[in-house]
Amino acid sequence: MKHQWTRAIALLLALGAAPAMAMDMDQLEAAKERAGMLDQVRTLLADESASVRLAVFEEVMKSDDSVLRSMALESAFSSDDERLETAGLRQLFEDRELLSVELIEPGEPTQAQAFTYQVWRELTLSELRIDQATDELSGSFSGANAYGKFVGQLVRGGWIIDMSWSGYNCSLALSQVSGVDLSGALRCAIGGRYAREESANGDSASLPFRIRLS
Repeated sequence: MKHQWTRAIALLLALGAAPAMAMDMDQLEAAKERAGMLDQVRTLLADESASVRLAVFEEVMKSDDSVLRSMALESAFSSDDERLETAGLRQLFEDRELLSVELIEPGEPTQAQAFTYQVWRELTLSELRIDQATDELSGSFSGANAYGKFVGQLVRGGWIIDMSWSGYNCSLALSQVSGVDLSGALRCAIGGRYAREESANGDSASLPFRIRLS
């Protein structure tokens, strides 16, 4: 089995590296072969063996083939294998420079939710870093009216990122991955002047979020 998937990936990368030239029969055959190899790698990423799935994903991520890497990442996030999902999130933090977080304001928000949305909307995570030995996360965050540094931890199938700004202490908890969509909740404890009646009028608020990778 290992020989099968390593050969498939090696051949796929070789086909992807072929020089550009006018389409001819040889190229058409190469394109068909590449498509077949893509299907084979996709099948291996859905193999019944968790070890095979993870090994194939890690091997693909060593390549610089953007199409193959994107396909593997989407396959990881579409899987119900938490180890594979976690490997995908680890790779995401390794590869991306920033992530745009879309906060979702409820249809009938409480005052605390509405105020929190105004403070934290347009949230972006940047300068992304991950410690491969401990899965600790770090970087910067900025929202409409909040900014600073964050720390966090990768967990099975998700992450927890802690952010503090003025009277807000928040955690961005990713709990679900599905294809190109990541989702979870921003949960905040509110203190100081922001908890007052004219502001949040409360000491906590929670808002759902999503991150679209496409």
